[in-house]
Amino acid sequence: MKRTGLFSLVIAGLLFGGEVRALSCLRPNLAEAFNRFQASDDTYVIALGKIRPTGKQPPYQEGQPRKMSGELSGRFMGLDGFGAETTRNLTIETHCLAHWCGGLPASPDQEQLMFLRRTADGLTLDMQACPDGSLTLPSKDRIDLLQSCLKRGKCTESDMRKMERG
Repeated sequence: MKRTGLFSLVIAGLLFGGEVRALSCLRPNLAEAFNRFQASDDTYVIALGKIRPTGKQPPYQEGQPRKMSGELSGRFMGLDGFGAETTRNLTIETHCLAHWCGGLPASPDQEQLMFLRRTADGLTLDMQACPDGSLTLPSKDRIDLLQSCLKRGKCTESDMRKMERG
């Protein structure tokens, strides 16, 4: 009986392990996220600001991202720091992993640091089931470290360790 129970537990873990892992997202590391976005075939920009949805979120359809319109009020990061305050329309795209879906950004009153994908239609904020493209406002030290990564074109292993510490 004990072997059968253990065997059943192992089989269940193999079958449903992916779904269990999907429930527990790792804390995003800005340096790792920067390197991943930098290595992408897409072009990304870094913004600091507030996102306000301006359209309705469509219903969930398996395998399809949900798109809605939104507005960014904030500043874009360049090699010399952040530019002037601006307001831009954008698309918010939420993606799902099984039935766990990326949500809308935090409260429209809360500043976020975000990686926005540039498309032919404008800017897109991708919200994954485990989000790392939009993060609640990080500390000034982390923003400064991200600025250094932008100047170098990549984050180093040392940068990644600093981002993990806190």
